[in-house]
Amino acid sequence: MAKSITKTTAMPKRKTSAPSAVGSNGDLKFHPLANLFPLLGEEELITLSQDIAANGLRLPITLHEGMILDGRNRYTACVMASVVPLFVDFDGDDPVKFVISTNLHRRHLNESQRAMVAAKLETMKRGRPEKGANLHHKENISRSHAAELLCISSRTVADAKKVEREAIPEVVTAVESGKLPVSVAATIAEASPEKQREVIAKDDKKAILAASKEIRKEMTEERRAKRTQQIVEAVQNNKPLDGSLGTFAVIYADPPWAYDSSESDTRVVENHYPTMTLEAIRSLAVQKIAHNDAVLFLWTTSPKLKEAFQILDAWGFDYRTCAVWDKEKIGMGYYFRQQHELLLVATRGTIPTPSAEHRPSSVIRSPREEHSRKPECVYDIIEKMYPQLPKIELFARNARPGWSRWGNQS
Repeated sequence: MAKSITKTTAMPKRKTSAPSAVGSNGDLKFHPLANLFPLLGEEELITLSQDIAANGLRLPITLHEGMILDGRNRYTACVMASVVPLFVDFDGDDPVKFVISTNLHRRHLNESQRAMVAAKLETMKRGRPEKGANLHHKENISRSHAAELLCISSRTVADAKKVEREAIPEVVTAVESGKLPVSVAATIAEASPEKQREVIAKDDKKAILAASKEIRKEMTEERRAKRTQQIVEAVQNNKPLDGSLGTFAVIYADPPWAYDSSESDTRVVENHYPTMTLEAIRSLAVQKIAHNDAVLFLWTTSPKLKEAFQILDAWGFDYRTCAVWDKEKIGMGYYFRQQHELLLVATRGTIPTPSAEHRPSSVIRSPREEHSRKPECVYDIIEKMYPQLPKIELFARNARPGWSRWGNQS
């Protein structure tokens, strides 16, 4: 791609340190694209200049738009060694790809270092449009394109962008030098500048990782508390359940499922409580009492699992996970004799997850009580998960302090 080779005539005296971004002869600047990659350290630069002084410049320096596109370190080393550099003009179609390809082949950069390059590249104007493009249009480089060019994920670029935007210089330098993973640096960047300096000053890598985990935990709890408070404020004007329902962020429901058959007349569900059809349960106006950010705990049995998912859809919730109630006593069943029920967890909006210390086992072991009555401990579990949020129990049988209730048995 060499179009011409030009030799400089006037060179400054030997230097022992790198000049600034402006060439020491006052007219050669570094192209913005070249500055995507960090310069060599002073010791490495001195070693390079000594090699050039002894063996000459093997690879010409590439110019583009009157600036150095590739070869900043070689140019500086030539200045230091008083060696006349050789120049070629860039004559390709895409200077972005040229700079990235050249540097990636020449350097051994890890994923985090490449991410920092991509973060700089994101939104940068192209130096020259691609073939077939409008010659007067300089397209922005998107995050996904930057990630593709540097062979990393968009999520990794997002971490690097966060480091670039919020981290102190010492943290940025640690990532660019390959000493700190960008994901860890992104976590550290969430802390105050003082805390960041305290963490990055640690010599032991394990100590830095441990400190970053503590920061992540603190930030997660802070976000959870903030989001919970926002929901509390949004529903604090709830109306009493006197015919006009308020809105609730926690909904607990044990629908009275209607079953088609039973092996024994004494076990027929209707003998114990009035049931409802699937359509009747689906048509309940739960969306009117559910806050935009809410969690639903829905009881179901194995035979009714498919119908339970239809109810989640009808009520406007997305399934997340489930717990299993081990009744400790075996029951009836056509294929397996049932000893468990399922508690589905579904959400809408951006309800926060429970704090780590209040995430119980997914297996709830409690003896079976009277027909359909669920374990009392589940109330305690939900209350610990979401202590501040307003709660309502649908199809409730008894009152519970701190809960609203709805149902013909309540």
